[in-house]
Amino acid sequence: MPAETQVSARTPRLTVRIEVMTDTRFSGAAEMQNVFLGARKAMCGVFSYRCCPGGASEFGQRYKDHPEKLAISAVAVREDDDSVVGLAMMTEYGMPRTWDEKQLHTLRPGECYLDTLSVAAGARGQGIGSKLLRWCEDTAVARGAEVLSLRVVAGNPAQRLYERKGFELTNPVGCCGWFWMFCFLGLPHCRCGGHRMEKELRGAGP
Repeated sequence: MPAETQVSARTPRLTVRIEVMTDTRFSGAAEMQNVFLGARKAMCGVFSYRCCPGGASEFGQRYKDHPEKLAISAVAVREDDDSVVGLAMMTEYGMPRTWDEKQLHTLRPGECYLDTLSVAAGARGQGIGSKLLRWCEDTAVARGAEVLSLRVVAGNPAQRLYERKGFELTNPVGCCGWFWMFCFLGLPHCRCGGHRMEKELRGAGP
């Protein structure tokens, strides 16, 4: 799904570390996915995901079916209480994908796609999203990817973060892509459509 993070007012600085996903983090990661989906998103603009939050078991099924995806997902963990405050989930070309993931984006050779980027409400505005993005870039480069891509819905303020980090707009999401974005996400920022964004990765390749 389109990646998203939001910026809020400054809060006391948190110290976090980025960890590769493991089954011990499924519960906290599921909460971050609920934050991502519950942030104004609703199926067909009607059925809010807040009404049906997912749990650790449902979240972990993605990795039980395809454990190779653990290596390209990460959580941001608070040092003071060991709680998960951020989540990044990627898919690389050639990895199995669900039916709905295929409708939202088609990967090409050499591409790594950022499905989800989410930061807890009380931890926003402290660079955690930037740290997760850096981890995603470094991981994608290490795995030989040439480009890191994402989709952002129209009106999402996170687009400014991605632009600062070197992502560029490629082209607007087409009619088919817009239809599926609306079906899965509704109009979270009261605007139609969205954009594809990409960043060429330095040091990628052999």
